[in-house]
Amino acid sequence: MQVASPKPEFSNAAWVRIPAYVDANALSNFCLNVEKVFRLNPYLRIAQWRTADGHADVCWQNHSTEIAHQVNTHLTIESSEKEICIRYQTGIKVATYFIIEDTNAGANLVILDRYADDVDDPESQVDKSIHAWGETLNRFFRHYKYLRHFPFMEKIINHFWVKLSPMARRVTYILFVVTVVEIMVLLLLVLVMLVN
Repeated sequence: MQVASPKPEFSNAAWVRIPAYVDANALSNFCLNVEKVFRLNPYLRIAQWRTADGHADVCWQNHSTEIAHQVNTHLTIESSEKEICIRYQTGIKVATYFIIEDTNAGANLVILDRYADDVDDPESQVDKSIHAWGETLNRFFRHYKYLRHFPFMEKIINHFWVKLSPMARRVTYILFVVTVVEIMVLLLLVLVMLVN
């Protein structure tokens, strides 16, 4: 089944639609922190991100493209009530849009990458990470729905977890799970010793 583009006027675009499990206002507030949304892309390694007055200077490497080095670029960020547009100064990607759609079950986030129409070698530069980015954001939103009710978790997520590289997040998660299992086994051993 062909799904209609959220921006049919763009002839060269890729998009992903993600259920956010929160209302449109909460999703809009989340997306206003553009750096946080980009840092959740599992293929994007951000070395530096400086934001000032609707602009950002970034240094990153996208491991889903065939560009093997870090790229410095300037972003222009424009926002309205239901849409945030991030325009790129360099590369074949013209802009990335965060589009908030209201639904009966909360809101959806649509991430749309728009590319230039006249590109010589698009395959080497096309960002192939949009699907994985959507899956990662979907997982993040599912966990965030429950964890945001704990005040300390909001700070941990925003100031620690999101700032980690994707590999560091995976390692931290594995260490957390192993620690929880060790504590449970230790408590079980103590309980067995007390019963005997």
